[in-house]
Amino acid sequence: MKRSTLRSLNRGLLLLLVLCASSVLMAGNCSQDRVKSMEANNTGVEQFKRKLYPQAIRELQRAIAIDSTNEEAFHNLALVYMETENWRLAAQNLSRAIALSATKARYHYELGTVQQELGELDEAKQSFQKAIELEPALFKGYYRLGQVLEELDESQSSLTAYTTAVEKNPRFLPAYSRLGSLYADLAFLDQAVQVFQSALQVAPEGTEERADIHQRLGTVFQEQHKYDEAIGEFRHALDIVPSMTDALFSLGWTYALQNNKENAKLYLKKFVDTAGSRARADYVKAANDRLLEMEETVQ
Repeated sequence: MKRSTLRSLNRGLLLLLVLCASSVLMAGNCSQDRVKSMEANNTGVEQFKRKLYPQAIRELQRAIAIDSTNEEAFHNLALVYMETENWRLAAQNLSRAIALSATKARYHYELGTVQQELGELDEAKQSFQKAIELEPALFKGYYRLGQVLEELDESQSSLTAYTTAVEKNPRFLPAYSRLGSLYADLAFLDQAVQVFQSALQVAPEGTEERADIHQRLGTVFQEQHKYDEAIGEFRHALDIVPSMTDALFSLGWTYALQNNKENAKLYLKKFVDTAGSRARADYVKAANDRLLEMEETVQ
């Protein structure tokens, strides 16, 4: 072999060894950076759990400074900002997490939630659609999508989203509540009744959630002029939550519609006495006006 060729081979081999050594060192540094970044991330998570939010933010930002590809740190930092209602920074960090890992449905769902809080409804719609595309069983994604569609006045699509949420999780009561109420708002009262009656089949006994369903069902019966059925539902609600202001008002008002003045005055007075700042001012005024009207009629 010629000496020039041998020298060239030796130089090539030396260069290869240098490159390999450099790659090993770089890989080692990258590995060390990731370990340090995850340590800072884990510390931030622990501080977040203890509600030490400034410390959590500081540690998670340090984790990102060490390794800017640490998607978990971006995500956890977003969760801290969501907890402290700093929605804009939450959105920024969720977007960074998605840029690093676009296939996690949870990231898109949480971004949609933040965008909903920011009033960015079209963007929230897209985020929830992406979330359920990635995870079709994500019932809360359909529920949140239904809320956004309802705010965008896309009523039919909203009904479909709420219905799907119920189908995906038949025990998820908030979806029943929104679905039944939207049917009622659209004057599909029979459908609203069916939804609320289905909800009562799965609502746990003695819970505020069950009381709320009774109240909503009673309101629909009242709109249908089925006053006895309405009274029965309002009473069921009050059996569970005796101070439920909506049920007190609705029960008193329904008795007034039946011209049952004794019970109307009883429950409207209870409503006024217990309402305080929890009740809408127009409801309080309507109750007082009706009480005054009934007193004047007696005189």
